[in-house]
Amino acid sequence: MRKAAVPILLFLLLLPGVAAAQLTYYPNETAFQAFLNSDSPFTVVSGNDTWARAWAYYIDERLSTLKTPGNGTLVLVGNVGNNRLMRKIWNETGLPPKASFLPSIIILNGTVLITGSKNNIYLTERAFENVWRPSRNARMAFLVTLIALMLVFLAALSGDGSHAGKFYGLMASLYVVWYLTSPRPFLTEGFLREMLSALEFTVGGTPDSALSAIMGVTFRLVPPLEENLVFIHWLIVFLIASLVFYLAPRRGRELGFIVFGLLFIAPMFRNSLDEINGSALGLAGFALTLAMACNVTFSPEKWKALVQTAVLSAFTLLAIAINPYLAFIPVFFVLAFPKRHLRNYAYLGTVALGILLLYETVGFSIGIPPSPSPCSLHLAGRFILDGGLAIGASIYALANRKGRMSMKGATAFLILLTAFYFPLAFFIPALFQYSFVLVSALAVRLLHGVTGGT
Repeated sequence: MRKAAVPILLFLLLLPGVAAAQLTYYPNETAFQAFLNSDSPFTVVSGNDTWARAWAYYIDERLSTLKTPGNGTLVLVGNVGNNRLMRKIWNETGLPPKASFLPSIIILNGTVLITGSKNNIYLTERAFENVWRPSRNARMAFLVTLIALMLVFLAALSGDGSHAGKFYGLMASLYVVWYLTSPRPFLTEGFLREMLSALEFTVGGTPDSALSAIMGVTFRLVPPLEENLVFIHWLIVFLIASLVFYLAPRRGRELGFIVFGLLFIAPMFRNSLDEINGSALGLAGFALTLAMACNVTFSPEKWKALVQTAVLSAFTLLAIAINPYLAFIPVFFVLAFPKRHLRNYAYLGTVALGILLLYETVGFSIGIPPSPSPCSLHLAGRFILDGGLAIGASIYALANRKGRMSMKGATAFLILLTAFYFPLAFFIPALFQYSFVLVSALAVRLLHGVTGGT
């Protein structure tokens, strides 16, 4: 007991700091690594609360990549308030009961205790952050999906007889080089919190947001492992890079490579993709909605136009579910494409009904702070510096444009969105990334207009 006295004392002294959400080990991290490296099977037992069952699901999936499930080492997840087995043996740790509500990994006489509360247990994922063992199936699924996406976009962009397909192939080559030379993206604390909510939905609980519900459905099909999340992240990044080709003018689709260059050359935008925080998914939904809105040609036949409107509404709602601040897109679409009233009314009505259903099921709110973010001026400065080429090109195009610009069509749509979302980014800094997409696409469209394009 004397040998254990010092670690226990240190643990107790660290309790106030641990309350600030820091993962701790008892007696030490080496003991936990020894458990991970051992050949003993394991059994995960969760607490009764939904969040404990959710995190136990993650722990079971994570350990299954390292060890064999079966009768062996007990892995208890939760705290003394909801896990009966943990409460039964807790006194043997020599720690106060309140310590079980803090994120920690405890090795006790052949039993592993993974403790915490709903507000912090997701931090115990850090205990596995050095584990990287993607399965063969995960590698193959990533490779097959990536190649399939490349071929689909390459075929679509090569079909109009332009050079768009060749430039798309060049973009894909640059993406592969970027993937092979980049460090592995890491999971942010905010994403881990969202992941816990998603896992609650996976095990039958109620999600905190529409994004959690989307992730929860995904986790029923794909195990919630860091390896899988990294592969999905890279697929989403590739999807963004592919979709920007459809933000270029229809008659100059090869200029999508310039949109790609202006966007990904910006360090502020590119660095935001170095971590997994959910923003890539939101950007993909945004790019997909913009691509559809800028390129859909509505049929004169009413039933076909309504089908097309339903598809556009569905993808718009998907983007809004991921990022509620995109709920303003339909308003600017109607302003920029005002001709067909039936289509516009149907689009606005369908999206409004979808937002209402989101509110009733998982909650939906657009909270805009009353004052700008303290870091907004710094981020705006970085935005202007990193996006200087696109901003400068836009100013040049506007200054040299002949005649009055029509405020109808895809270019007007992007102008309206930029004029709205860039100022809003001062209050919601995450929207600076969306502004990069808008400014890059807008610069190319304005330059295309100056050179005689439409």
